[in-house]
Amino acid sequence: MNAIKWFMAAAAAALALGGCKNDDDNTWSDLPNSQVQPITAGNRVIYEANVYSYSNGGRGDFKGIEKDLPRLKELGVDILWLMPIHPIGEENRQGTLGSPYGVRDYKAINPDFGTEDDFRSLIAAVHAQGMELWMDWVANHTAWDHVWVKDHIDYYATNDQGERPYSPPGWNDAIQLDHSNPEMRAAMIDAMQYWVREFDIDGFRCDAADYVPLDFWREVRRQVDAVRKVTWLAEGSDPDYMEVFDYNYAWEFADALKSFGQTNDVPALVEACKTLHKDPVYRDKGRMVYLTNHDLSAFEGTEFTRFGSNVLPLTVLTFTIFDMPLIYSGQEIGMDKSLVFSEVCPVEWDPANKIFINLFKKLTQLKRTNPALEDGTNRGSLKIYPTTNENVFAYSRVRGDHEVLVILNLGNYAVQCRFEGEIPSGTFKNYLNNTYEQLTERGIPLRENGYAIYVR
Repeated sequence: MNAIKWFMAAAAAALALGGCKNDDDNTWSDLPNSQVQPITAGNRVIYEANVYSYSNGGRGDFKGIEKDLPRLKELGVDILWLMPIHPIGEENRQGTLGSPYGVRDYKAINPDFGTEDDFRSLIAAVHAQGMELWMDWVANHTAWDHVWVKDHIDYYATNDQGERPYSPPGWNDAIQLDHSNPEMRAAMIDAMQYWVREFDIDGFRCDAADYVPLDFWREVRRQVDAVRKVTWLAEGSDPDYMEVFDYNYAWEFADALKSFGQTNDVPALVEACKTLHKDPVYRDKGRMVYLTNHDLSAFEGTEFTRFGSNVLPLTVLTFTIFDMPLIYSGQEIGMDKSLVFSEVCPVEWDPANKIFINLFKKLTQLKRTNPALEDGTNRGSLKIYPTTNENVFAYSRVRGDHEVLVILNLGNYAVQCRFEGEIPSGTFKNYLNNTYEQLTERGIPLRENGYAIYVR
């Protein structure tokens, strides 16, 4: 990692966080995360891991992740999402390892990761920690050398030039499936049922879900849930698909964050946050919000590349603005390294920035225990507080008597945040330093790229 970048981020974080003191208020926020449970299924945090990159100094495996589960529990993770664990195609593969999204056998495990018993052991250990394990599922396409190609070429689609199989645009290492073929559907459903029935997994993150016909997903969910009900996350943002899925990607919001990283247009960011809360499609469904993930890290650079010194305040935003926040491996330690998932590219766990780690732990506790931050049906409303400074974004999430007030300074200089008009009323607890305050027109001091969180 660039040492100057690391120092700047650490210094900004230290100034933003300020001193954290322990007082006699023995609330849940003083407990270790391992002792804190989410209050509902709508107050959870998801963590994404590429098994290959998870190990330090070499290729990772299931055993390495299993050993690290206590750390993830203490971090405040409720759901462990593993990128595809299947054998990777070799024909037309890209990079040294190939993309894990080029699956060669839906019912097999990549031998580099371990055995079936190793995977069962990992899942049992995840469950023992009170967490869930979600598999990444690629239903749109397979590798060129998938086991179906030899005996079931009719499972694959034909393009306008009469070619079968063929690669969908942008996936030269993969070939497109024919989702109208009932035999292919049955085989896919059987494979998904296999992992639920035989391995007791808890959910599926479905790759390129919007590229697959909706009626296919209707049939898949009905038959897989007949084995055991699991949770479904769509990589996509088509609202029609929420008929089937429990969560999808807040993709438009991610695009708005990307734009903000380029323009620092705070009013546009505020409007994007309002838009998140206005869509009636998600009244009783959830969305996943994120600063980074495997695609962004591999193809668009790290959070530091995209957001500069605003990484920390935007991290606070993603945990408090809407629904389920994602942590991607290495994000919680302030790592400034792109993870290219087709290459041997391990997370650099050392040095770990303790300021990032401590902030993530505080944010996961807040998300998991405050009713105002729940997803879906019981989602807390969004209230914007105008301020006198164009770089300050102040908002509350409110549900009943619960309020989480967040103030972000998205500028590179210190400010005195003053509310323009209405002032948040009542006595608030300063969440990051355990003091109680009455907010007044005198305002709130914020360091450059700083933030404050209050709860009531």
